[in-house]
Amino acid sequence: MLRTPLLKTTSLLSIIISSALLLNACGQTQASPDNDTIPYDITPKEFDNTNTKIKILNTLALLSTTVNGLPIVELSGIAFDTDENLLYAVSDEGMLYHIKLTIKKNKLQKLKVIYATKLKNKHGKALKGSKSDSEGLSLTNANNGVKGDTKLIISFEGKPRIARFTTKGFKLAKISIPKLLSKKKNYREANKALESVANHPEFGILTAAEFPLKKDDMKAQTIYSVSKFSPQKVWRFPASKADNSAITEIEVLPNGDLLIMERAFSNPFTPIVMNLSRLKLKQCDQKRNCKIEKIARFSSANGWRLDNFEGLTHIKGNQYLAVSDNNKNPLQETLFVLFEMK
Repeated sequence: MLRTPLLKTTSLLSIIISSALLLNACGQTQASPDNDTIPYDITPKEFDNTNTKIKILNTLALLSTTVNGLPIVELSGIAFDTDENLLYAVSDEGMLYHIKLTIKKNKLQKLKVIYATKLKNKHGKALKGSKSDSEGLSLTNANNGVKGDTKLIISFEGKPRIARFTTKGFKLAKISIPKLLSKKKNYREANKALESVANHPEFGILTAAEFPLKKDDMKAQTIYSVSKFSPQKVWRFPASKADNSAITEIEVLPNGDLLIMERAFSNPFTPIVMNLSRLKLKQCDQKRNCKIEKIARFSSANGWRLDNFEGLTHIKGNQYLAVSDNNKNPLQETLFVLFEMK
């Protein structure tokens, strides 16, 4: 989660320009009933995909503001259900969304939020206050060829915890996590707790704090296993060198490595920087320092029209989808970026 009253770009002038561009695009392109989005280009004009480890396919900006009477705001975690051909998303506001995607010819053609509900406890009451701050999202049974058995794994930041939910937003059970991660006092800041979660086929449920814990060096990030059966508990790697670099999402790659998304932001007058890296979980030393491969670096200082990207999920093959949190700020957008890893 990133709380700031202003859009994260290099200057107030860029805020005005970016907003004007979006409004102009909205005026030229009308959203159809089955596609409440408009095309949005985050790449600099001079950018060349050929010499990078990532290829941006396209970006859509979400125009919809409500569904089922509930606001569509602050999307922070996404996960794709292959069996249902459906994208799930959670927000900082304790909301759960079902999103229908249409991808053709390696482009995200349509995107429609078809369902929204508030996350609820076992008694059916909506989560409130610090208990509603949902951030990370992963799935179980989403790629087993059986429809109707998917379950959600959600991490929370306000009151650090991880729990299982139904796809309709009802809590099933709390997932046990180490005491180190359940105590809010161990985090560097109140809103820098369990930002991400992933379900690894070998190591079980993995999670990460947005910033390193108080006891740890700010220059080293840590991934934690919360599963009792996991033979290894932590994986460490150097944080991005950009100031205030924070883990916003982790995703399991087909070979078992982790795709790490880091966002760095200091204030509205400095660039926002996004880093994608591959963490090699089985290539670590005795101190659990692991090899990491830099995949891509994007900075608004280089012309990238970035926003507060917090969600990431694997779609199919080498295709991935990222989403930005609009912070309930009218100057920010909810952006969905489809990209390929080479």
